[in-house]
Amino acid sequence: MEMGIPMGRREQERRWRRQYILNVAERLFARKGYHQTTMAEISKASEFGMATIYQFFKSKEKIYIAIFNEKLDLLIRFVEEAVKRAKDPVEKIKVILKANFDFFKQHQDFFKLYSMEREAIAVIIKEDLGKGIYKKHHQGIKLVAEVIEEGIKRGYFHPLPPKDVAILFLGMMEEYINTWIKEDVDWEQKLKIITEVFLNGILNRKHQGERNV
Repeated sequence: MEMGIPMGRREQERRWRRQYILNVAERLFARKGYHQTTMAEISKASEFGMATIYQFFKSKEKIYIAIFNEKLDLLIRFVEEAVKRAKDPVEKIKVILKANFDFFKQHQDFFKLYSMEREAIAVIIKEDLGKGIYKKHHQGIKLVAEVIEEGIKRGYFHPLPPKDVAILFLGMMEEYINTWIKEDVDWEQKLKIITEVFLNGILNRKHQGERNV
């Protein structure tokens, strides 16, 4: 949509249909798994004919990739906005954790799909169709690595390789969420645990008192 020019009704309808198909497919993938879900089931659940589905997506794989690309875009923007409001590296680490937890609480179907289908994702992102997902993953690593590097320069964190620390941080967070999303847990308590454990490992002694959430 160009600046100042309202979107036409036909274009609004087209975008709504596309998003509705993605929402329906996401719920089915999360419930049944990617491989067990068919295009026919997506058509039936969305109440759109197969011809309409194929107008937007030529295959189930393209639906799957579109879901991941759009959700990861949302997550990255969500985290970036949270980081902008934080005043120092310690607070930035805390808000990155909280933003990720909040996002996945709001989009549990997406994370169930992500946690269930990690092998499928690994295969798909090696292909041209999934390169966008790969880039977004590294964008998340870069964001955390920049916070770690800032913390090292300002004397908050131990002088460790920022990218390695970022990968460790994101991997730990992902594993915890992957486990907890399948259970009925106290999310706030879990957030405190992971924040305490991670910051306790990287904070310089003079900043140890700042690790409390």
